[in-house]
Amino acid sequence: MKILLITGSFPPSRCGVGEYCYSLAEAIAKLPGIELGILTSANTTTPTDLKLSNVVLLKNIFGWRLRDTLQVLKLIKSFMPDVVHIQYPTNEYNGLLPRLLPIILKAIGLTVVQTWHEHYKSCGSIGWQNVIACDGLIYVRPDLPALLPNWVKCWLKSQFQAYIPNVATIPVTTLNENQIHLIRNRLSASKRIVCFFGFANENKGLENLFNIVNPETQHLVLICDLDIRNLYQEKILNIIKQEKWVNHVTVTGFLPSQEVGEILAASDAIIFPFPDGTGVWNTSLKAAENSGVFTIATTKQSELSGYQIDRNIYYCTCDDINSMGEVLDHYIGNRITPNTSYSWEDVSRSHYQLYQKLLNQHKK
Repeated sequence: MKILLITGSFPPSRCGVGEYCYSLAEAIAKLPGIELGILTSANTTTPTDLKLSNVVLLKNIFGWRLRDTLQVLKLIKSFMPDVVHIQYPTNEYNGLLPRLLPIILKAIGLTVVQTWHEHYKSCGSIGWQNVIACDGLIYVRPDLPALLPNWVKCWLKSQFQAYIPNVATIPVTTLNENQIHLIRNRLSASKRIVCFFGFANENKGLENLFNIVNPETQHLVLICDLDIRNLYQEKILNIIKQEKWVNHVTVTGFLPSQEVGEILAASDAIIFPFPDGTGVWNTSLKAAENSGVFTIATTKQSELSGYQIDRNIYYCTCDDINSMGEVLDHYIGNRITPNTSYSWEDVSRSHYQLYQKLLNQHKK
């Protein structure tokens, strides 16, 4: 079975969907009987540099605009896939072609699978073209079907659909006491370590952290890039420069996933103060849960509010930032041994089963 994944972003590009695709590709490539290709933008590195084996990397040096259609089709045909699996959205789709690709690929007889990482109405990369040319739909947000427009529900009713939950892209890291001591000393020897990690976008609410963390007893570690050329990130950098926060915040910049896991293993708390709430689709929240470190997260689901002892997560409603400081003071330092039984191997097997069903159906 020849599978071609299409994603606008792929490491080293910094995009959550790109990181998801890397982990997915790594797992799918290990399945027997699979030939895997990845079509992505030109700025990625080689499979060897990415530590990917049994993967053919097709670099789209042209772009994702309509005028690039013929060149992109040549790349796809050169791999001769049985299934084309397109990811939506990604940072580097820079034109209309990704939205039209499903129709074009269906027209030349290919089986088209799509993964929607966001809801239909909020995803700028998805339109009616995606709906009418979808053989199989994978979604990572459990409430996606309920929130689809009625006409989309009707159209997709006869198509294969699968909810395949995300898995963390940050590995669980076990450190000995000496390793933990070294990391904590490097960050702040005398204070509790409170972390945020992920992409520093406006929808992550980083400014809220400065109303939650107490700099007198806690040291804030931002495991992310902050660039003064980005207006939102410049705002965060200006807060860090305030006298109250001088020497009480560490900005690590972008780090490899292994190093992120090591810092989490040595930390006392993790906070995700997202204005629109977190959810099970969020791979950063999954990584925090897997680490066993106490985590505070926002949610739009009021029934989730409060402390979930089995996950070591305290959920606050999105507008309840003020209470997070008290919650942090109460639970900081709590740590559990988490359940990490659901893995990328499970995700890859679920994908394989969907691909197989589609190909078997098309043989009839």
